[in-house]
Amino acid sequence: MRKILIVDDEDSFRKSLASQLKLKGWAVLEAADGLEGVDQAGSHKPDIILSDVQMDNMNGFMMVEELRQYPATASIPVILMTSAAAAAGAWNSNIAVEYLEKPFTIAKLLEIINLVLKK
Repeated sequence: MRKILIVDDEDSFRKSLASQLKLKGWAVLEAADGLEGVDQAGSHKPDIILSDVQMDNMNGFMMVEELRQYPATASIPVILMTSAAAAAGAWNSNIAVEYLEKPFTIAKLLEIINLVLKK
């Protein structure tokens, strides 16, 4: 079973997304911020990470930079979610990730996940 790690500080959004992905056959891990996301990724080696950009403690960009420093997590694909991708610096970032603007449908999310995993 494929594993996905959802990193988002908004509990209701994260849990709703987790429930929907579980229904689609995913094993879901959750983290409330980037620091917890780095720990979860290192411990569980998910197939893909879905992360919010703006979070306390460690934002999505910082989390990706941290993940890229370790061989065990460096190649895990990441999709960054944001309601303001341009304002968050998404289009100017040197980080090789995909971006998904909030709000999005579960169908759109699954489409992006499949595209990222095929790369």
